[in-house]
Amino acid sequence: MSNSEIRKPRLVFAYFCILAIFLTIIIRMFFIVLTGDKVKVSGIYEEKGAVKRGDILDRNNTLVATDLQTKSLYVSTVLVKDPEAIARKVSEIFSDLSYNEVLKKIVDGKNSKQWILIKRNLTPAQSEIVKNLKIAGLLFEDDRIRVYPQKSIASHIIGYVDLDRKGLAGIEMEYNKELGKKGENLQLAMDVRIQDILNNELTKAIDEFHAKAAAGIIINVNNGEILALSSLPEFNLNLQHEANQDQRFNRVTNGVYELGSVLKIFTNALAFEENLVKINDVFNVSEPIKYGRFTIRDDHAVKDEMTVAEIFAYSSNIGTVQIAQKIGAEKQKDFLEKIGLLKKLNVKFPGLGHPIYPKNWKEINLFTISYGHGIAITPLHVAMSTAAIVNGGILYDPSFLKLNKQPDGKRVIKESTSNTMRALMRQVTTNGTGRFANVEGYEVAGKTGTAERAEFGSYNEKQTIASFVAAFPISKPKYLVYILFDRPNSAFNTGGMVAAPVAGRIVKNIAPILGVTPLEIKENAN
Repeated sequence: MSNSEIRKPRLVFAYFCILAIFLTIIIRMFFIVLTGDKVKVSGIYEEKGAVKRGDILDRNNTLVATDLQTKSLYVSTVLVKDPEAIARKVSEIFSDLSYNEVLKKIVDGKNSKQWILIKRNLTPAQSEIVKNLKIAGLLFEDDRIRVYPQKSIASHIIGYVDLDRKGLAGIEMEYNKELGKKGENLQLAMDVRIQDILNNELTKAIDEFHAKAAAGIIINVNNGEILALSSLPEFNLNLQHEANQDQRFNRVTNGVYELGSVLKIFTNALAFEENLVKINDVFNVSEPIKYGRFTIRDDHAVKDEMTVAEIFAYSSNIGTVQIAQKIGAEKQKDFLEKIGLLKKLNVKFPGLGHPIYPKNWKEINLFTISYGHGIAITPLHVAMSTAAIVNGGILYDPSFLKLNKQPDGKRVIKESTSNTMRALMRQVTTNGTGRFANVEGYEVAGKTGTAERAEFGSYNEKQTIASFVAAFPISKPKYLVYILFDRPNSAFNTGGMVAAPVAGRIVKNIAPILGVTPLEIKENAN
């Protein structure tokens, strides 16, 4: 056999191998041209979270957050023939994309095996316009966008997500794993109807009293469910990227303030709990109390001698300090800790505020804290602790989610103490500083608060935080409303003149929705 005959089969084999390699390359190129290497793009996109994120619903199954399927626009550089033409056409369609920006993306990605993202979440109309261009290289990928049907009314509860639908605030952030990775739906304790009323009344009152900001919360006092929470100014969750820091700030859960006379609730509750005073005990309140360089006085003198009930109803600082003297600093601190006012609240929600209070609890701290100065807490703290005072003495953790069973609470005061405090709080709305919150038929009880804002190491008496906490119906408490206004610039800037009437309007509007029957209707029914 000649050498040429031996080499011939080898050459045939070599030719076959070369042909197979070329066929493989041609098939691969054909696949890339047709699909744009879509397998790799899909894999990358799924890692970003193309799976549907769980819905968020209110307690009555009203949708407050959901995903909508959209299209996102990509460029396959393998198919692009005229980058300048694509950049020009795309920038004409989308006003937020410049010609240079689109062109740079295409040029920078010319050697990439993956599609180049041009714009996320096109509307159906935008997708149709791009399709009608019929330009090779413009391709679509399925995408999802998070939308919020209620827009701004519950922005500080729900929170929001980033472009990849990862939670960045509120419930969206706290339950990101459940909503995002697991795709679970969540049901809030919030009632959209109650939330809308709270939001509207606070919005109107900001204009009426020219306040810088406002906040409010409505809870079920018998289990801790948060039915509504509002912090103004708010923002549209669908346009959250346009919101500023002031709009994003949650004044109910994050804001830490000196809240003034609402804290007299806890001073009096402790005094009754320890049997240190009785309702009809009389104190002389005619003279201011001097302590070193400090002078404690009443804003509006009522009379020289007042009972404990009158001291509370007319919010006498002088009388409250005298009651606090019977308590003592150590007992005061222990009680405030017991009732949940000296630690961060136990609730699944991001960015909770930490109370601020003195390290060394001296006699002057006993005095000022008794009427709500010298200690800073969140409005949510006040709401939850006051709920325990009026509900029979049980402290519950707040819950942003709807509860399926009655939670375990902690007893913090005797039921008899709770009954006494309910009687005192009712007198505030019938005869005292909170009379503008009284709504006929609904047995509203509460307490006013007016705190001078701490500024530059001292207090500014012209700049206040005016608040009111209301519980109803007080004979058998079910719900609590706590609202506050930051720096109301009206002729009257007190809790009684500013916050109390707004709280009354809120109670009047939400009570029928919550199934609270007015007292006179009950009597007629009998």
